[in-house]
Amino acid sequence: MNVSIGVGHHVIHVHAPLTRGVLVHRNPTNTPLNSQSKFPFLFSLSLSTATQLRAVRGARVAASMSYDKQLAAAKKAASLAARLCQKVQTALLQSDVQSKSDQSPVTVADYGSQALVSFILEKEFPSVPFSLVAEEDSGDLRKEESGETLHRITELVNETLVTDGMNDISLSKEDVLKAIDNGKSEGGPHGQHWVLDPIDGTKGFLRGDQYAIALALLDEGKVVLGVLACPNLPFASITRRDQSISEDRVGSLFFAQVGAGTYMQSLDGSPPTKVHVTAIENPEEASFFESYEAAHSSHDLSSLIARKLGVKAPPVRIDSQAKYGALSRGDGAIYMRFPRKGYREKIWDHAAGYIVVAEAGGVASDVAGNPLDFSRGRYLDLDTGIIVTNQKLMPSLLKAVQESIKEKASAL
Repeated sequence: MNVSIGVGHHVIHVHAPLTRGVLVHRNPTNTPLNSQSKFPFLFSLSLSTATQLRAVRGARVAASMSYDKQLAAAKKAASLAARLCQKVQTALLQSDVQSKSDQSPVTVADYGSQALVSFILEKEFPSVPFSLVAEEDSGDLRKEESGETLHRITELVNETLVTDGMNDISLSKEDVLKAIDNGKSEGGPHGQHWVLDPIDGTKGFLRGDQYAIALALLDEGKVVLGVLACPNLPFASITRRDQSISEDRVGSLFFAQVGAGTYMQSLDGSPPTKVHVTAIENPEEASFFESYEAAHSSHDLSSLIARKLGVKAPPVRIDSQAKYGALSRGDGAIYMRFPRKGYREKIWDHAAGYIVVAEAGGVASDVAGNPLDFSRGRYLDLDTGIIVTNQKLMPSLLKAVQESIKEKASAL
């Protein structure tokens, strides 16, 4: 049996194997999905087809819903978290050289950012079950020796809330710990889940370089909005000069909502501008981004791929999901990430950046060409690495990546 399902203006045709005497249904009474029907003459959809239909239903719901309120709250939360992080980083860079190898400043900023985002989102949607998939938990902060650090984090969070006019709110240390621990959710394919990396690019943060507050929302396993607050990313292109934008203006906020495109504005609140990935079709004209730290991605493999494509420009190496933001506005054409063998990518390291690029016309996949799947919990199940580019370059990039990986493997 063939079933046609309308999704927006499209019709999806599903081949449904016939199963005699088995009724498959969405069952509110929690009886087994594959329960036997009392009517053996009824034909029904197989379980695999039911799964397909649920996926179609999820895509249709995401495409038809507006997430304007959630996006406004996400922008507010990420911007406030960026303000807190900037304050910590400024103090760090003004301190003596020896202290810059100390991890405590980034610890304070990391926890403070997560507490602030968690508190703002839960406050904005008090009647909705709150689920946050995030990097940190409060275990270490609850230890006796962390008392001073917790005091500083609580102080910073309250100071940041005051800068946004929330003078009547004062969080206790326990309030801050609870807000941090909201991030223990496992995510998954059902319901809505916020996804947060409170400071993506901690080494860049410590160097005074690039980092990002990366916040996304999943709905039925699909990324439906994303915000990247990049306090140190120039508002102008980092790879080409734009005379219309001041070269010394720093601090970029990228945001995207499914079906609505990607926009950029300055962190100090300039009007939003719609952005789009580069339209370059010739790989030789492309420039590519990769991780600043060689430990985060194989620079040798990236170089081999670039040579195979004929790319002439040297790689642009920057920390964090700021790369996704820069790619979304056309600063470069390709982003490649090949972590060490056995490393499992976390969803908070890519969710916000993924939709920022996708809504700007880009495409992301693993090296086998599979789309990124954020519905499997806290981790992405990937084949080898992640590649991001525009629609026109993806076929040649994918081919070069796969060939290069085979060459490296055969040389071992």
